[in-house]
Amino acid sequence: MSHFSTVKTKLANRECLVQALQDLKLNPQVHETAQSLKGYYGGSQGQSAEIIVSGRTIKARADIGFKWNQSSGAYEVIHDSYETVPKLGKDFFSNKLMLAYGQHMVRAKALKLQEKFGECAIAQSTNGTVQTLRLTFAGHQEIQQYARR
Repeated sequence: MSHFSTVKTKLANRECLVQALQDLKLNPQVHETAQSLKGYYGGSQGQSAEIIVSGRTIKARADIGFKWNQSSGAYEVIHDSYETVPKLGKDFFSNKLMLAYGQHMVRAKALKLQEKFGECAIAQSTNGTVQTLRLTFAGHQEIQQYARR
């Protein structure tokens, strides 16, 4: 039977989450306050979220929501697996979304580290199912001259 389920996550960075969803072509709608989700039968079943992927985006009859949980400091995924699994795959949230989110988190961290370590180049490589992002910082070179006396 179709119903919303709530899944705890470690997704804590709103900007990186939204960018990851955009990378996956899910066109998220971002709201300052939680909005009602549309369920399989049309009602929200009392569920709401600040970030919503419309069911129409994935040709499903239920929305996907990402609701901020203040106590855990992370978003919870609210979705109807009866609708999302056939459209997105069984490992969408644990694999595809986390991979895209992780890439944005690494890039965001690299931007912060540039202030300390200098220009950053990011190289991406894939070996089977393992994807690697390699950060290379230019670094600061200080040259000091000492005079003999």
